[in-house]
Amino acid sequence: MRRSKLTRCFQLFVVLLLFQSLANDVSAQQFNTDNFLTMPHGTGTFVISTGQRSTNLISSFALVPRFEFFVQGNLFRDYRIENYVQHFTTTVYAKYMFWANEENNGGGAVFFGFGRSPGYYQDTQFTQLHKNVWTAIPITIPLLNNAISWDIMPGALVDFNAKDRNESAWGFTWSSRLAIYKVIPKTAIVAEVYGTQGQAQSPAEYKIGLRYEPNDFIVPAISYSSQFKGAYGAGLEIGIVIFTPQFLRKDFIKNNHIIY
Repeated sequence: MRRSKLTRCFQLFVVLLLFQSLANDVSAQQFNTDNFLTMPHGTGTFVISTGQRSTNLISSFALVPRFEFFVQGNLFRDYRIENYVQHFTTTVYAKYMFWANEENNGGGAVFFGFGRSPGYYQDTQFTQLHKNVWTAIPITIPLLNNAISWDIMPGALVDFNAKDRNESAWGFTWSSRLAIYKVIPKTAIVAEVYGTQGQAQSPAEYKIGLRYEPNDFIVPAISYSSQFKGAYGAGLEIGIVIFTPQFLRKDFIKNNHIIY
């Protein structure tokens, strides 16, 4: 009963945040939804997060203008569930930003990857890269003079080994995220919902959290996630995003000098 009341409170909080939308941008981190932006050419991004359900490591490199290339690992070991079997997944994917507005605070991009799709959670021991293919289109819409950044990310996946049965299953992935600024200094209040529908299915979850953004290089975050039906989600998570200078640019390689 107590857990049910807490779940309802979190769900109500998420709904209130969503209706507040009647900038600053939030980039890749422990949230499932991403925005339209790709990092400047030559930049590296590293994300480390850990929580009650999983530990994640993401590395991305902007090797080509408007492109980012990602490598991700996820270790699932939920200590809240008795006799839970640990499992590990890997993902490789690329992101291309095909449009940005004049203010560079809104636009669109496309993902294509192999491995676990964002928001698609299956209790299997290992997700094989070549047996999972996914795509998604993040679209960012700025609202209220950049006080709110709204990300919408529809997508699709095919799992060629659904539930470890060597059977193919298709799914439609969906996620939406609001980042609310100008309430807490240098901090974004983030609310997110996501899930997968179709033959390949993953329960709908919500996630709320805070991202502290003191500078351009280090961004810590804390979040809480649960399923809308009251079952366990990702739970409490903490993470940190590290952005490197543009060390991959030729100017830096030749002269060992960063050009800002």
